[in-house]
Amino acid sequence: MAPDEFFPHAAGGLPHEITTELFELSTAIDLIGQATAARLGINQTDLICLELLARRGPMGAGEVAAALGLTTAAISAMATRLEAGGYAYREMAPNDRRRVLLHASPAGARQAFSLFDGLHTRTSERDQRKLLTLLREYRQLITEHTAEIRRHGGNTTPRGGPDRRRLDLDR
Repeated sequence: MAPDEFFPHAAGGLPHEITTELFELSTAIDLIGQATAARLGINQTDLICLELLARRGPMGAGEVAAALGLTTAAISAMATRLEAGGYAYREMAPNDRRRVLLHASPAGARQAFSLFDGLHTRTSERDQRKLLTLLREYRQLITEHTAEIRRHGGNTTPRGGPDRRRLDLDR
């Protein structure tokens, strides 16, 4: 069966090509995440959690669970793995001794994320800034489209017709 038979509404069109590239990018990101995590002796979800902690700062198990779509039991096991590898540590919350916060270890996070440093050597700073802007805007569009899919039970065209906002690539 040819790919056009699976995607007859977008066969050969630019939207289909973009969607295909997004799936390919997603696969490539998964593979580098898996390879990096394996090299560190953790799993990919642990690496994602470490990035979240490094970016947002200390978080409770419930906050991490909500952010990653996991259970608090899964976060407890994850925290144990991250601690064992030296990538994170737990500490009682200073204002509520019943609450435990998970912190990224600065040295562990530096070690983990240094493995991604080689990704940016082939492009100029100007191109990196343009890519960053485009990625942020496209991530926002994907987030909004995801909400629409969930809100309409699969109907991706919101009431009132499709969203006509555009990304400006000429900036």
